[in-house]
Amino acid sequence: MRLHSAAAVFVALGLIACGDDLTETKPPEHTGDRTLSRAELRWCMFNDTRIEAARPDMRSANQFQVQAFNAAITEWNAGCRRYRYSRSDRDAVQRQQAERRAALEAEGKARFAAAPIK
Repeated sequence: MRLHSAAAVFVALGLIACGDDLTETKPPEHTGDRTLSRAELRWCMFNDTRIEAARPDMRSANQFQVQAFNAAITEWNAGCRRYRYSRSDRDAVQRQQAERRAALEAEGKARFAAAPIK
């Protein structure tokens, strides 16, 4: 029994190691003179999808929602407007982005949907 249990643990650890890393790291403000890590590139590409999904909702948004949306764009521009990346990182993140598009769009819409209670 113990050998069977140990084998199951190693298989589980192997599956975890093979899983896609979806870590997102907000890049620092920069002038385009550095190459983004994969986690930073993921933050930029995923947030681009989130922001674009929420953009149509801003036509009927309240002032607080519009301010939050504009702040998200400013934040994105500071770290993502000009950046470099490796082709392999871009390709990997594009695959993840395509696989998660519906979830990212839902996150974007939800992010700006709630108005503060005053």
